[in-house]
Amino acid sequence: MSERYSPQKLWNNCLSFIKDNIQSDSEFNIWFKPISVIELKNNQLTIKVPSHFVYETLEEKYLELINSALKKEIGKGIRLMYIIDSNPTGNSQVSPPKVEARGLLAPNTINNEPSLRLGKSTNANNIEIESFNKGYYHPELNSEYTFNNFTEGESNKLARSVALEVSKKPGITAFNPLFIYSKVGLGKTHLVNAIGLEIKYRLPHKSVVYVPSEKFTGQFVAATMSKDKNRVNDFIHFYQQLDVLIIDDLQFITSKEKTQEALYNIFNYLYQNNKQIVMTADIPPKEMEDIELRLLSRFKWGLATEIKKPGFATRKNIITQKTKNLGLDLDVSVIDYLAKRIDTNIRDIEGAIISILAESSFNKIPINIDLAKSVVSNLINEERKPNNIPFQVIEDIVVQFYNIDNNDLRSKSKRRQIVEPRQVIMYFANKYTNLSMNKIGKRLGKLNHATVIYSIKKVKDYRSSDPLFRNIYEAINEKIKDY
Repeated sequence: MSERYSPQKLWNNCLSFIKDNIQSDSEFNIWFKPISVIELKNNQLTIKVPSHFVYETLEEKYLELINSALKKEIGKGIRLMYIIDSNPTGNSQVSPPKVEARGLLAPNTINNEPSLRLGKSTNANNIEIESFNKGYYHPELNSEYTFNNFTEGESNKLARSVALEVSKKPGITAFNPLFIYSKVGLGKTHLVNAIGLEIKYRLPHKSVVYVPSEKFTGQFVAATMSKDKNRVNDFIHFYQQLDVLIIDDLQFITSKEKTQEALYNIFNYLYQNNKQIVMTADIPPKEMEDIELRLLSRFKWGLATEIKKPGFATRKNIITQKTKNLGLDLDVSVIDYLAKRIDTNIRDIEGAIISILAESSFNKIPINIDLAKSVVSNLINEERKPNNIPFQVIEDIVVQFYNIDNNDLRSKSKRRQIVEPRQVIMYFANKYTNLSMNKIGKRLGKLNHATVIYSIKKVKDYRSSDPLFRNIYEAINEKIKDY
């Protein structure tokens, strides 16, 4: 097969077929023009796409067309492989993995090492300790989150500089532990992943693991419930063997005393042996509640640094970089408009860009200022707060809808009939009032900041996965907006 075709010739022939069978030139230019062919080897064609979003779109919408083109050129038996390149400038320091085309299956890995999370068990919280002892472990890093595609600005300059220094000398700088905090969607997860990837590039022998605190807690709980009496010790021992431990969203371990005790033992051992500890949270250490003082004091041993909301110039740079990664060249007027209108966080900027790209592709319309205004107007209208609505109004509407008593909300009941309306109130209070999360929690029985964040996340999850709950949400939302 490879004797008959050069990779480029084969792909050019496929592109001609695809272009003849696609609905518009703009659709072809958006999704197929940025693709480059890498190699044709052992009945396997490898192509490079500029982002995970492009990969998912090809898998979901165009895979059948691509397979038809390949079949026409070569016949059956060819495997299509992707390389997802989040650094189209060519400056990436970590080789992206190959992902086999199979229809929206997108492993989030940087290599082919087996995952420490799964081992031989079907329980995703279990750790296969033996795999680490044999030299196999999975760092769980996202290969798209590198320093190269992290846009630096005044809002994150210190955090990025310190993170880069830590990645060059893990465990031996004054920044141990490194604690990065910010509101959601400002890039702290990106930055700590970049630290891990850079360490693996510079010091490949170092063992690095990234773990969200919720997963860490889940693993610990699974270990405590195991019939194997040594499982908790195995859990602690595993993390103590690491050279670099990165824990994300640390606010979720508040009120979890046993998990904190395990983390305390792991932290002490790593610190005493000059191993690097990196942590994130959405609040600084001094504002964290329900954390053991001995553990909290250790969070302050190194450096705590904040990532703030990006300014206008930084937002412009972020939009420019992200659109280039998607193979787009937006007009300056569109970039300026997006940077002015979306001043909340980077996640919202990404959402707007993807929405604009999707609208352009699926409705076969050019990307211009009118399309940007239409998309952004819809996004902002959905999230815009009406006049500050009193907390009590929201509570009364939700209580009436669920037919429960206000006092039940402040009980310690774990029944879903009580927990769900309590979570719904926290969600709408965050959306429609100016109360801080701490104040929202105190209104409902001295709940802490992390519980409010968790509740907001659960409501979002329910909305996306449960049609019945989505109807309940919409009904309550309408009542609140009609106030």
